[in-house]
Amino acid sequence: MKIHPLIYILIAFSFLFTGCFSNDDECDPSRFCESTPIDSNWVNIDLTEQSTGVPIVLYNDNLEDNNVILRDTLYTSSISYYLPMEVVYTAEAYYRSGPNTIIAVDSRRLDQETFQNCGQTCYENNEITLDLVLID
Repeated sequence: MKIHPLIYILIAFSFLFTGCFSNDDECDPSRFCESTPIDSNWVNIDLTEQSTGVPIVLYNDNLEDNNVILRDTLYTSSISYYLPMEVVYTAEAYYRSGPNTIIAVDSRRLDQETFQNCGQTCYENNEITLDLVLID
């Protein structure tokens, strides 16, 4: 029995086009849905605690842009700031080690992600942590 080549082409196209039609009927009524976007969230800074304090600098955007938000000296291993979303934040910590200064730097974007649930746009508000902890 010989199958016509046109049938192979039709089968191939049917597989190709099934991915074009999304089946977004996903609906989980028990899943929490924050329906209102927020404009700010937590930026956490973790560092190695020193008895003399650790000077930090927090920047809006990249380090090279030098847009300083704040300067502080911390005597704890972590601190949090409530800052605007959709921004890249960069932090520096200055550790003293004898006559030397060690600079730790980390940078992340504070984003807000969306997903669909039961026909509604939901917002995921993820805080970020800038890790300035020294590695032994």
